[in-house]
Amino acid sequence: MALKYELRRVINEIAELVRKIYTVDGPVSDIDSVVSRMGGRVIENPDIYDFSDGQIRKISNSEFEIIVSPFQSLERRNFAIAHELGHLFLHMDFMTDSDKLRKQSKEVYYRNGSSELEYQANEFAAAFLMPRKDYKNKLDEHIKGNMANTEKIARYFFVSIDAAVNRGIELGYLE
Repeated sequence: MALKYELRRVINEIAELVRKIYTVDGPVSDIDSVVSRMGGRVIENPDIYDFSDGQIRKISNSEFEIIVSPFQSLERRNFAIAHELGHLFLHMDFMTDSDKLRKQSKEVYYRNGSSELEYQANEFAAAFLMPRKDYKNKLDEHIKGNMANTEKIARYFFVSIDAAVNRGIELGYLE
């Protein structure tokens, strides 16, 4: 359990660092432009595999593309793209280890399943879209007694209510 907590802490730090490097301030209302600043592009493809909301692949050592289904809500789309960014920075060592990235030229990551890599990419996505400090501030604004208005929190961060609730639980703010 301590190892999982430590891993979560490190992933959250990486997400915060990525936000800082790419000057992502406040809630991510236009994730496509963030991806563009990072050297990537988002492509909507109705033919994406049925079992996946998104996938990421490397184009070159400084370029990548994220493919998402156009048949999902804005909130789910945002999380799917942030999830793929998690694979990019956590598993593909984008902009940190060009040798490893070069070796993964044929590697494609899909948002699917419940493996450890998927858990990590989900944790990154939640931390990237809902940084701890910002989440706590929004929670404090939208809590009365022991009831939090997670719908307003979700709307603020452009994520689903489920994603906002899960983030609150993972951070230890909600039960």
